[in-house]
Amino acid sequence: MKQILILSIVILNLFYNKVYANNKIPVTVIKIKDGDTIDVKLKKNNNSFSIRLIGIDCYETSKIYRSYKQAYTNNLSVDKVVEKGVFSKQFLEELYQNSNQQVFLEFMGLDRYKRVLGIIYFGNINVNELMKTNGGCFPYEYYEK
Repeated sequence: MKQILILSIVILNLFYNKVYANNKIPVTVIKIKDGDTIDVKLKKNNNSFSIRLIGIDCYETSKIYRSYKQAYTNNLSVDKVVEKGVFSKQFLEELYQNSNQQVFLEFMGLDRYKRVLGIIYFGNINVNELMKTNGGCFPYEYYEK
């Protein structure tokens, strides 16, 4: 019985990955946390989770350790880092509010913290790319450790 259950799970996962490989999965935005992280839920089954927008990194929106590190690395004041982070978050919120489009996730894997990595689309707009060019975020590559 246990082997049948395991086999069923494997077959469902293979089917799921085959169906959704390189496809956009419809999601509903729950909350925009900052310029590069949003909470969503799947339309199919209402499971909710955070998505880390792959390929970008935005400044922090509060004075935490990482914002001080960003300030030092980029030769900015911590207040300027937070200001830039708030700008990125507001840009993403306004983009979402003004899009009136279906939101899709292109699943790209998990990072070392087990966060979902993905590309978000508002309709046909690649949000990740738009955040790099207009949203105050910069390119970021993930490395497996």
